[in-house]
Amino acid sequence: MKLIKTFVFLFLLTFTTHAFSKSNEYYQMVITNILTNCKSDECRKSIFEQEVNLAFFNLINAILDQLRFELSQKQKELFD
Repeated sequence: MKLIKTFVFLFLLTFTTHAFSKSNEYYQMVITNILTNCKSDECRKSIFEQEVNLAFFNLINAILDQLRFELSQKQKELFD
């Protein structure tokens, strides 16, 4: 149980502290769902993996969008 609490804490700390994160209420709902409806460790693990993967992909996508914007700005500067 201590391991799960550690994962929950690290997950919340990592993915709720940046501008592209979902609301705290969403993560509270996910954790409540995990603690009440998931009885096996496999169920909990799969939900955490899905949430971490989704959050990671959203963060990478936002970084790529920012890089595309900055590259387009540099390209405009070069050709102007």
